[in-house]
Amino acid sequence: MNDAHLIGLIVNGDADAVRPLMERYQRPLAALLQRALGRTPDVEDVFQETWIRVVRSAHRYDPEQRFSAWLFAIAWNLVKDRWPKRVDSDDVDLVTMPSRERSPEELAMEADRAERVRAMVARLPERLAQAVLLRFFEELSEKEVAERLGIPVGTVKSRIHNGLKLMRESDELQ
Repeated sequence: MNDAHLIGLIVNGDADAVRPLMERYQRPLAALLQRALGRTPDVEDVFQETWIRVVRSAHRYDPEQRFSAWLFAIAWNLVKDRWPKRVDSDDVDLVTMPSRERSPEELAMEADRAERVRAMVARLPERLAQAVLLRFFEELSEKEVAERLGIPVGTVKSRIHNGLKLMRESDELQ
């Protein structure tokens, strides 16, 4: 069954219709949340809350829109709600760390860099931050980002370009 049909079943009271959607989108949603929030209990909380909101808001879903774009918009709004509370946290790692042994000084510099990157992404407009997170932190191709967000590849490229430009400008001001 396609996503729109399953949402229709949820709207009509079929609570079991959410399971196939959860199975279909579990990995990409969890990956996005983990990249945005780090390896914390917040990931599971936001994952669960996202699906609760999908069920509660199923009647608002527009079948002309890609379900994945709607799902990730719900998750993204929940992530943004948590970011201000977590900006000072040092347990979130948005950068890929090399596997070699690192000195305490290198670890401190990497943690500082991860903090700066997370803060810069958190300040981006939602549409830019989504594209940047999916492209660089979830490591999707531009085409995959476009499919996930339900927008043209050219728009993805523009959003990534503008997001990175704003991040560079923000970093230069600090």
